[in-house]
Amino acid sequence: MAEAFGKQISNLLKGKTGPQMRAGGWLWRQWAQALPPSDRPQMFFAVPLVSRRRAGDWGMVEANLARTLASFRAQSRGDWQAVVCGQDRPDAGLFDDRVSFLPFDGSDKFYDKGDKRVALLRHISRTVAADGYYMQFDADDILHPRFVEHVLSDDNGRGYLIDTGYMADLAAGLFARLAPKSPDAASNIPFNRYCGSSNAIRVDFRAGARGSAKLLTKLRAHGRIPAQMAAHGLAMDPVPFAAAIYLVNHGENMVERRGNLGGKLDYMQRHLVPEAEVAAIRRDFGLDSLPGV
Repeated sequence: MAEAFGKQISNLLKGKTGPQMRAGGWLWRQWAQALPPSDRPQMFFAVPLVSRRRAGDWGMVEANLARTLASFRAQSRGDWQAVVCGQDRPDAGLFDDRVSFLPFDGSDKFYDKGDKRVALLRHISRTVAADGYYMQFDADDILHPRFVEHVLSDDNGRGYLIDTGYMADLAAGLFARLAPKSPDAASNIPFNRYCGSSNAIRVDFRAGARGSAKLLTKLRAHGRIPAQMAAHGLAMDPVPFAAAIYLVNHGENMVERRGNLGGKLDYMQRHLVPEAEVAAIRRDFGLDSLPGV
């Protein structure tokens, strides 16, 4: 009971309670300035990357990033661009006119992802004169090839939530479904609770529009983003298919460096996808065409 009370006090002091979020959302709506949506929305991927010094295996970091970027390039709709931010530039062959590298000169303290998140947002919001959807994406996850097409074609003007996907140990060939609780107990944890590569937020960085960057600065803990978005009058729609793969147990997960991987691997063992279904998942995501899979 004492622990629960302490958490309530902490949430109150940090402005995380429901009434506080709704009040903040109301104030934001009074200040924000919207423009009519364009007929060509874009997808913006913001990818923070660990430093070489902090990495246990820099070659693995580069290989994971190459696979993630390949899943972007495999999208069925090409209206996207990505920015990778880190202290150390990976293999130059990973970058082109749609994938750029943003040097980060800040400290590579143990958890510098938040600082890189700010740097990415500042850079993209200042250099992109377009509207669309903004998605922070980890440098080791895999996106479904129809995700961009779904978001930009549906274009709800608010945002999209990946609450259904997979956790995978590719080296072992193991997959577990992550989704809201199902009657057959095949899953009971939404994808977005475990994986940060799960929120595409409607943004407008065109001249005259106002509000997107300020909203994104509030969205930090990925598990709380749906509630925060709803408090701002921007309830997100779930993507109606398994839209991403959260990769674990490759040695370079942030959660592994924090020592928090055990519970997720336990979940995987309890919710393994039957071996007969693995081939279909691999086909659906085009895994055999991605590097290192």
